[in-house]
Amino acid sequence: MVLEQGFNLQESIDFLVSSGVYDILLPFLLVFAIVFAILEKTKILGEEKTNINAIVAGVVGLLLVVQKGIVATLNLFLPRVSMIIIVTLMGLLVISMVAGKEFKGLRGTTLGIAVVVIIFAVIISLTSPPTGYGTPWLTSYDQQVLLSVGLPLLILVLVIWLVTASPKKEKGKGFLKTLAKEAMGEE
Repeated sequence: MVLEQGFNLQESIDFLVSSGVYDILLPFLLVFAIVFAILEKTKILGEEKTNINAIVAGVVGLLLVVQKGIVATLNLFLPRVSMIIIVTLMGLLVISMVAGKEFKGLRGTTLGIAVVVIIFAVIISLTSPPTGYGTPWLTSYDQQVLLSVGLPLLILVLVIWLVTASPKKEKGKGFLKTLAKEAMGEE
């Protein structure tokens, strides 16, 4: 009897994995939903063509599921993106708690820094190998790539920013004060 042994959630998850839910059904549903939503929103195939949009989205989803390499990439990438989203939301929660008033979004320098951080996080999530418990997050190869590509790129961006930056208009208004005011939504 099942009730005598108790319910084991890990066995249920293992059953779903062995049944192909994570390799076939979930990627199909994800791609179907995204493609269908895009087709419905953009109306590329015409007005009131929901049935055709569903067929096209289904075909695209099935074509994706056949490609095992793409499915494997999705299965590695999406949990990492989910983690980035959770960390970003927690950061925004902390900012809104510190701000003490309605948060009006990121602008100016703060937006630029946020975009760079997001791009960096996406690159790391795409290039880092799957890790287990106790393994280093970045391998020595990843560290070498980041230093050989990231550092010159960072220096290039910094030089471009310094060359194209307009002269300061106000005295006594430092970079950190400007950054803090923009993060709090003040002008």
